[in-house]
Amino acid sequence: MEKENKKEDRRVRRTRKLLTQALTELMQQKQIKDITVTELTEKADMNRGTFYLYYRDVFDMIDKIEDEMFNGLDRIFAQHSEDVASNQTEPILIDLFSLIEENQEMCRVLLSPHGDMNFLHRLNEVMHDKFLNTWVELRGPLKDNAFDYYYSFAVFGCAGLIHAWVNRSCKESTEEMAKLADRMLRRGSLSVI
Repeated sequence: MEKENKKEDRRVRRTRKLLTQALTELMQQKQIKDITVTELTEKADMNRGTFYLYYRDVFDMIDKIEDEMFNGLDRIFAQHSEDVASNQTEPILIDLFSLIEENQEMCRVLLSPHGDMNFLHRLNEVMHDKFLNTWVELRGPLKDNAFDYYYSFAVFGCAGLIHAWVNRSCKESTEEMAKLADRMLRRGSLSVI
């Protein structure tokens, strides 16, 4: 019985992986709103019925993929709450870059002109809340606008770094990228140059 479940789980993972690969290929060419289930399943070489076993439509599929990524992000923040509180950012950055590397094709298209703007807005909101909570824990209640400036610099700088990294097919290791991001966040980007 357990062997059958593992075999089924493997098939489910494989099917979802093929659909995700097909979706990322199509998103390189067009926006999500212009992708149909028919062309997606043709690209993945499977029938529409198989697609509907897992998703209602293409938007539901992208939502579920994004949800998985955000769940991974939540797990990383939960695992590293003590690191963040003690100002040890490199361990969390290594795990964040590992998550990005595991999902690099999807990250590349989500950050592309054909990407999902809702993903970027949601990512911004999640990161804002996480940074704000950490800021308040470490520095106390907000007294000025400094948080907004630090947050904007950190998040948009990291987003640019991630964008450049995934567009280079994640050639550098997650550890190298975490060290680079950590140096930039701690000392500013000009100190690296």
